[in-house]
Amino acid sequence: MQTITEWRHRAEMLTPPFPWDRPQWHDTGGPTVVLLHGLWRGWRAMQPLARALENDGFSTLNIPYPSARLPIHHLVTHVRHQIEDKVGDGPVHFITHSLGGILLRSLLAGEVRWKTGRAIMLAPPNAGSEIVDWSKKHPLLHIALGPAGRELASDGVPQNLPALPSEVRAAVIMGNRCSIPIFKKLLGDENDGIVSAAKGRIDGLCGFSVINADHTFIQTHPEAIRLSLEFLKTGVWPG
Repeated sequence: MQTITEWRHRAEMLTPPFPWDRPQWHDTGGPTVVLLHGLWRGWRAMQPLARALENDGFSTLNIPYPSARLPIHHLVTHVRHQIEDKVGDGPVHFITHSLGGILLRSLLAGEVRWKTGRAIMLAPPNAGSEIVDWSKKHPLLHIALGPAGRELASDGVPQNLPALPSEVRAAVIMGNRCSIPIFKKLLGDENDGIVSAAKGRIDGLCGFSVINADHTFIQTHPEAIRLSLEFLKTGVWPG
């Protein structure tokens, strides 16, 4: 049974993005964690997680980006500029959700001005998306995905990205609770309603866990928060 606080968090996370949204920077004096939301979402989708990080002493940079309007390479440029505008000399950690994980991989495939620390990708379509593949036969949905969403096909951007830099310690958390049954037949046996758990794997990970969470709200699942905080603090995957 969901508590009132949990329902409030979910309502906040489902708030649509607005054109006037700006990065949310909260400096606690602790290590910086950059948060990147997923497709069609806004910074509020990551805000409950940001508060959990801040309560544990981390500084957070929660970045909105126009996920439904621009292709991935333009989104990466936008995110890079936002990070460079805020971070200092210390290591920069990342927690991403869904498309945000592909932006991170794209970002780190090029030169960056900061030292990247640890990275946790929540429900990333690292091997592409079966739903995007299926949408090619349904033009209205394919158009609605937007340029970045269409690039998440199995033969799209995720499959053509290089491995993460060897110095970046990265982990993935996938969900296995399917709360959107409409796509169930398209996905593997273990999925979160949007992404198959197997699609989250990528070479070079130091941690991979599958938890009882759905795609939309995995970033506030207690186990996802626990795993993320321990990994950020120790560099050792606790799963």
